[in-house]
Amino acid sequence: MNYNLNIKKETLSNGLQVILVHKPDYHKSLFLLGAKVGGFDIEQNVDGSLVHYKSGLAHYLEHQMFYLDGEDVSDLFANLQCVTNAYTSYTETAFYFSTTADIKKPLKLLFDFVENLDVTNETIEKEKGIILSEYDMYQQSPEQRLFKETLVSLYKYHPMKIDVLGSKEDIQAMNIEDLKQFYELNYDLSKLCLVGVTGKDLDEITDWIYECQKDVESKLNKKIERVIPEEPEEVNREIFEDTMDIHQPFVCVAYKMKPCADKMEAFEKDFAVNTWLDSVLGPLNPKFQEWLDQRIFTQFVGAEADFTTDHSYILFYAQTTNPNAFIELVKDLVKHTTLSSEDYESLHAQAVANNLRGLDHFDGLANDLLRSHFEGQDYVESLNCIQNMRLEQVKEYICDLDFSHMCVTKIIPNESI
Repeated sequence: MNYNLNIKKETLSNGLQVILVHKPDYHKSLFLLGAKVGGFDIEQNVDGSLVHYKSGLAHYLEHQMFYLDGEDVSDLFANLQCVTNAYTSYTETAFYFSTTADIKKPLKLLFDFVENLDVTNETIEKEKGIILSEYDMYQQSPEQRLFKETLVSLYKYHPMKIDVLGSKEDIQAMNIEDLKQFYELNYDLSKLCLVGVTGKDLDEITDWIYECQKDVESKLNKKIERVIPEEPEEVNREIFEDTMDIHQPFVCVAYKMKPCADKMEAFEKDFAVNTWLDSVLGPLNPKFQEWLDQRIFTQFVGAEADFTTDHSYILFYAQTTNPNAFIELVKDLVKHTTLSSEDYESLHAQAVANNLRGLDHFDGLANDLLRSHFEGQDYVESLNCIQNMRLEQVKEYICDLDFSHMCVTKIIPNESI
């Protein structure tokens, strides 16, 4: 099944990867230029030599790159009737714009500001204040604090334990040399990917991309790989408590899992386990309303899994008046790794429907295509994988889960101490 996706892929002579999707009858266009670099890139192997960076450098550079010839890029895009933004995840950074107007000038602008670093000590200090404010804002969120401390409890060495924003000390110490070195190694054209989703003619857009890039050459001749330290099977710390000015406690029960053997196993297992979690800690479970009524958890409750080739975990989290009751509930849930055919049919149909609807959400589609490209996966094949996943495969994955390595994180009201 190809989902009526008209996808055009090109590789330019300078190494830039281009993925274009034609959406007939749509006036909107969205273009995203991404780099395979993010919060995990604290240490890289550069031609056999280890290079260590300050934490949060990828995110800091994302902020810093919104300058071009001394002007704010957001204002330049607004003048072209475009909305622009960017994001940094653990594994990639992307800059994008959307518009219903002509795309040529904003596309040229997207290339110009990503391909040319305009950095000064003055702009670095300005962004430092903005990022530190962002850091403090997250620190004041009990939900964010809960997840952040849970990851620290799970991992001893893996960069997953370090927030994408970095530590406060590293943010304060960021300097122009850090940014320039990181940019030169990770933002060469040969390492970037452009994704476009548009109703406009793809051949015309391709010609314009070639025109914009005809004089831009790759300058990088080094092999660069992200370094992920070897991680023990055991959790870093089994119990952690912190206090905040809140009314009710927050708790997270986390299980550290073995990384997957390959990308296909990771993709399938991630879908299988998250489907099972939706069935055990969601409205499909007939006991869910009873647990709500018993105040074992409030409306803030959930479970999620992340399975990859370098890390894997399962989280159960909630706001609750009785943290110990929630912890015991989770311990009981993981003893029963079963999934009924009725629940699976419902959740599988929902997942397939969400994937189909997602094809018309330009930003989500562009992000998924970028991530699939960087992970070396075929996006359409991944959709078909979910479409064809059978209950027996899901059961096999969830029955094989090892819940031996657990940690508990609590964020409790100040007055409880």
